[in-house]
Amino acid sequence: MDRECALVTGATSGIGWATAFVLAERGAVVGLLGRRREKAEELATRLREVGGEGIPLIADVNPRQVEAARRRAISSRPDR
Repeated sequence: MDRECALVTGATSGIGWATAFVLAERGAVVGLLGRRREKAEELATRLREVGGEGIPLIADVNPRQVEAARRRAISSRPDR
């Protein structure tokens, strides 16, 4: 089964957190990109509790790290 996949930068707080939550509620597998591992893991746990799926991806936003995070998100998808 194919599912939408989204990568949210700044997912460990504020608008990024809320955006990731809405995307997961709508069925997307969400890459949770942020600098704070504990917050990304907390969000992934909360998403699982409501039936969503989030993949914690720790990085600061620069092109090389975003590309590496994108690749990790794709390789972490359950249907891969």
